[in-house]
Amino acid sequence: MSLGGGIRTGDQGSVREAEEHLLVRALDGLEHGVGRVIEVAGEPGTGKTHLLSLLAERAGSRALSVAHTRCVASELRPPPGQIFADVLREAAQQAQPRAVPTAERWAPQGWGGSDRTSARGAVRSLLRDHARTHDGFVLLLDDFHWADEESVGIVEELLRVPLDAPLLLVLAHRVHQASPRLRGALAHAVAFGHAERVALGPLTVGQAARLVGLPHDSDELRDLHRQSGGNPFRLRLAQAERRREPDGRAFENLPLPEPFAAALAGEIDTLPPGPLSVARAAAVIGTPFGIGAVARLTGLDRQSVCRAVAELCARDVLRPVERTPDFALRGQELLRQIRSTLPPVARASLHLSALELLADRDAPATEQAPHIEQALAEPSPRELTTLLRAARDDLGAVPGRAARWLRAALRVPVPYLSAPTRHELRRLLVLALGAADRAGGTAAHSDLLDGVLHLAPAEPGPDRTHAVVLCSLLRACQGHEEEARSLVEAELAVLSRSVPLLVQREILRLLGQRLPDPVQVELVVRIARDHGDRTEQAGALALLALVRALMAPPEQARLAADECAAVLDALSEAETGSFPEYPALLGWAEALLGLGARATGHLERAAAALAYAGRTALAPLVLQGLALAHLWSDVTATRRRAAEAARAVRDGGGAELPVLTALLNTCTAFLAGTGRPTTDAEDRSAHLEHGDRPRRATLPGLLALACDARHRGDATTAVSAVLTAGGGPELRKIPPVLRPVVYETLAALSSPTVTPSPAQWAALAERSCEGTGLPLARAFGTMARAHGLRGRPADAARLHQRASCLFASLGATWAQAWAMTHAAACVAADGRTPEALSLLSYAMELADSAGAARLHAGAFALRAELVGDGGGPGPLSMLTVREREVADIAGVGKKTREIARELSVSPRTVDAHLSRIYRKLNIHSRAALARLMAETG
Repeated sequence: MSLGGGIRTGDQGSVREAEEHLLVRALDGLEHGVGRVIEVAGEPGTGKTHLLSLLAERAGSRALSVAHTRCVASELRPPPGQIFADVLREAAQQAQPRAVPTAERWAPQGWGGSDRTSARGAVRSLLRDHARTHDGFVLLLDDFHWADEESVGIVEELLRVPLDAPLLLVLAHRVHQASPRLRGALAHAVAFGHAERVALGPLTVGQAARLVGLPHDSDELRDLHRQSGGNPFRLRLAQAERRREPDGRAFENLPLPEPFAAALAGEIDTLPPGPLSVARAAAVIGTPFGIGAVARLTGLDRQSVCRAVAELCARDVLRPVERTPDFALRGQELLRQIRSTLPPVARASLHLSALELLADRDAPATEQAPHIEQALAEPSPRELTTLLRAARDDLGAVPGRAARWLRAALRVPVPYLSAPTRHELRRLLVLALGAADRAGGTAAHSDLLDGVLHLAPAEPGPDRTHAVVLCSLLRACQGHEEEARSLVEAELAVLSRSVPLLVQREILRLLGQRLPDPVQVELVVRIARDHGDRTEQAGALALLALVRALMAPPEQARLAADECAAVLDALSEAETGSFPEYPALLGWAEALLGLGARATGHLERAAAALAYAGRTALAPLVLQGLALAHLWSDVTATRRRAAEAARAVRDGGGAELPVLTALLNTCTAFLAGTGRPTTDAEDRSAHLEHGDRPRRATLPGLLALACDARHRGDATTAVSAVLTAGGGPELRKIPPVLRPVVYETLAALSSPTVTPSPAQWAALAERSCEGTGLPLARAFGTMARAHGLRGRPADAARLHQRASCLFASLGATWAQAWAMTHAAACVAADGRTPEALSLLSYAMELADSAGAARLHAGAFALRAELVGDGGGPGPLSMLTVREREVADIAGVGKKTREIARELSVSPRTVDAHLSRIYRKLNIHSRAALARLMAETG
């Protein structure tokens, strides 16, 4: 059989150009009376048949006489030389009315007797005469590994003594199945120049791209090529499988799509009963096997199994496993074809036998689990234990396989499960869903989600509540918000005062980008206090803190956050483990309030709890919260966390705030000096037009707006956009906690000759900070007041320095550097240059430590201006002394270890310096650094 024909999703003729060119040259030789023998050898599926069909088409287009046939496995004992008899008879029919007089001798009985020498001579004569009479004869013999010994002998004779005639003989065969006699004759002929060999190896990536119609550099192509090993049949099969909708079944249990199954059917359908039984047993075992294992599964004696294995190896259905006494099927596609032809009951029976065998041998649970899965029966208690053990083993490395074992475990009726087993199964289901998130989403595992609810007690209680909360969260993250809300509302109809359910209902509103009802949130807090449960109180207060941070005066939000932190921090990890979203809510509230260190602690606690519980759907939101918490202190950390959040969403889905992701990236790219915001102020302000959408009024969004306006110098547009978004000078549409930040932006960008003036904006900023007790709000309010004192540089400098101290108290490093740079400008304007230079030096150190390269550059430019460097700072001026030393040495081509030895530091320190140098100079390689060093001297 050939696997290359009949399955054409691409043109292999245009893929194997070198092989096609060699065959075309052979056709050219016929026109000059030169014959040739060509061997086409390759593994199954490499395209031998397709190449012969292509050659037949080309020969036919040249009006050459062509005979194309193939040997087949079903002809176990054909008449000697039958294939040549068939070919010559076909050629005779094509040759009419120019048939040669000896045509009647082309029947097999003319040379199938005892006198083989004369018979072979007759075949040679007939081939020579036909080739000469028709000015060329193309004889294509496919699947010649099935040829009988007499046909091999005829070819051997043609190879030993080539015909003096324009005959092109092409033999295609599988290397593993060709007889030693045929392989030896061909090898000898190639060595002496009587034949040429075309070996069809794996396709290159470029050839594979043309075959399946994908770009050369696509990830899908690389995956397909790696999965198929470059085999054309497997490559196209893998591509076809990509288009199939996942249904939860294991890959090896899926039937092959047509026409791939049809291409393999002949290899199995023609097997005698004994080898067929062994092949089926091998397919069920699925892994390399020994003679004894198959004998036990089939019930055959060992001698019969050995004979069947020998037959299957001769047919290349089985192959020996190197350095072991075991055997294995040729490939996964053959395994799937055999499994799909097994009747369900017979297949289940074989799986049960294989399971008994593996259990007797105490095989690992992951080897026994596939047979339990396929046995069609309800797992026994011992088998259920094996499935759970296999799921635990596979969760980390192969989560999709763990999901299969859990599906099989769910076949056991819930009443038959003990409470500990039910709890463990549910825990593993949650972990499997989390792993599915990381591997590409839970959509294909919705049945596991149903299983979590299925295992929950039917009667109301903590276990069922926890299951409903989890399932509703995952449903919402899959985009089924209405279903998630309905699930929670249905439970609340029975348990109307369940705090976890009430909190979850408001969380779902937040995930749907809608603000909760403050009155309802206050009610949840009262119910939690009435219950006296500390975990419930922590959840209700965390929700209250976040809602107040978005809607209420900052001092009220701070009080709620402080109260929640006192309760939550007193709880153990075990007490909050079932509800890791509670510390996440509190961390977000603290991040919005500018309490970065506290927010980081609670969000990291949430991240650890989510990871332990396998509830990764909320991981992107937690990472975004961490990015926000780091925003004022460490630009590099903010960028890293934002990138992790984006990667978590890309790889596994889950909840996120997309606008926040974009704004974090814009803001940090600007501060890091690696780019500038690409959207204008009007586009940014569009994110603030709807006050009922909390994601559209965040600190990063406002900061990105300010950075954009200040960078472009378009103050008028920026002020107009902010006022439109905020609903006027009172900024009623902006959450109160964010108003000082916005007022600072307005005070900085407004002109003294326009109303409201910077001083008026400063007054509004100061009023918005009254009673907040929030250092971040007071710092921005102080900055706004300083902007209002533009004609009084000494007073403005004192306020900027006070703001810098407030930022320092929060650990807001780059914001501290920013305020200090403003203070230095005011001090310089007041005529105190030495003091300004000192402030600028400190600001540069702070900016450098925070990864704020743009701030560093701005401070350096102001310093250069003050010291009278009329030429302005060069690109290397942003580097510290040590960084300049590293850059000088790296610029001449020295490697990390050489730089480390020369400067007496560790290679790791050199790499850290190089990373900062690349970031500051906005370059990405040593080659770019060398060019820059050469240009700047």
